[in-house]
Order: sequence, then structure tokens, then C-alpha cells
Amino acid sequence: MARNGLTKHQVKAIRDQLLAAGRYPSADAVRQALGDTGSKSTIHRYLKELAGEDPDSAARRGETEHALLALVAQLADRLHADAEGSVQALLAERERALRRKDEELAELRRTVAALSARVATLEGQGTAGADGAVPRERPAPRTGRIEGFGDFGTLLSNSRCGHRDSSPFSILLAGGRSEVIADGTWPQGPQPD
Repeated sequence: MARNGLTKHQVKAIRDQLLAAGRYPSADAVRQALGDTGSKSTIHRYLKELAGEDPDSAARRGETEHALLALVAQLADRLHADAEGSVQALLAERERALRRKDEELAELRRTVAALSARVATLEGQGTAGADGAVPRERPAPRTGRIEGFGDFGTLLSNSRCGHRDSSPFSILLAGGRSEVIADGTWPQGPQPD
């Protein structure tokens, strides 16, 4: 028995029904509307042939392209405007911050000038005292090292720590047994700086 084939006329009728219903006429939709008969490749081939024959489809395609291009241009303009607004807001904020920093810098310069003038005034008063005598210089500060019987900073160090103080005081403090030389003299310790 011979098979009844699907005709181009049947595919066109179903396609037109789907378009009238507002649905896209895909190969699956046409096959489903035909009651799941016909091969998808045949339906697809007929749909391509019908799209090439229909003069309105080319016009609709051109209209769609123009509409899409206009929409893309509108979106691009909107994005550029938003970006420009953001950049302008950032530049304005930067300008305000720079003005605030300039004001702070000017205030600090005024403060430095006032303090410099006060220091100069105080130095002028300090140079000549009430009786007109020049004040004495301060003595030099102590260095913190005690000269004399040994280095007190390393009293607790021993020979195992690396530094060994062989001054007479340290030898006596440590027991002095190993540092006394047979002739009764003390070994020379580190010399003060």
C-alpha cells in the first residue's frame, strides 16, 4: 500500500492558521497541528520554500530589522546618557573633595604661620631673661651607660649567652674562679667607648 505524503498545500494551511493564532510556525508546531504526522525534515523544507515564495515575509523581515536597529540605537543613547550622568556626578564629587582639601590645607597653613610666629616670640623672650642675662645651656643628657666596675646591662649574662664581660666586678660577681690568672693579675675587660 502506498503512503499518502504530506503536501506543501497542507503545510501552508497549518502555517497560516498558526500565524493567525499568533504562534510561531516551527516544524514541531506544524507537525503537532497535523496530528503528529509527517517528517520534520519534510515540514521544515516546505516551510523554507513557503518563506521564500511569500513577498510579505521579506517586507516583514526588513521592518523587523529596522525596528530592532531603532531599539538598539535608543538603548545605546540611553546607556550613554546614564554613563555621562554618572561621570559628571563623580567629577562634581571629586571637585568638592578637592575644594575641601584646599580649605583644610589653607587652614593648616594659617595654623603653622601662627605657631611659627608664637615660637619666634617665645624664642625672643627666652634669649634675654628678665635681668638681661643670657641663659645657660642645658647639660648634655646622660647616655644611660654606667662607667666604672662593669657593664650592668649584662649582669645576668653568662658564658653560654655569647657575651662575656671580664671586668673585675663581673668576675667577682660570677665567682671569679676561672678568670684569675696564676700570677694574681686580672684579665683586661672590654674598654669603655
